[in-house]
Amino acid sequence: MSSLSYITFPKNEWDDIKARFGEDKVVYTIRVSDECDKYHEGDILMTEWGSRVKIVSIKKLNGGITELKKEYPYYDQLTDQMVKELTPFDDMEIISLKMIDDRV
Repeated sequence: MSSLSYITFPKNEWDDIKARFGEDKVVYTIRVSDECDKYHEGDILMTEWGSRVKIVSIKKLNGGITELKKEYPYYDQLTDQMVKELTPFDDMEIISLKMIDDRV
């Protein structure tokens, strides 16, 4: 089996992400700059804590923070600091992920 590519998340978000995956919910992540076009729909990736996840969809945004505000389902949960960090970027991707059941 070939080695899996990794996807990283801010460490302070790990518990929330793990909880959503544990409830079999979709997790959304925003990627900018050099991470745009890095991932593809259907990719299977490894998280930093050892879970395998599959990319369900990728929505490309070219309208910066204004488009993100319209398209990102959890925009209202972003902190002011997160919005400030994302504001300089015009090109973004919203990636949705599902945990893969590792049981055989």
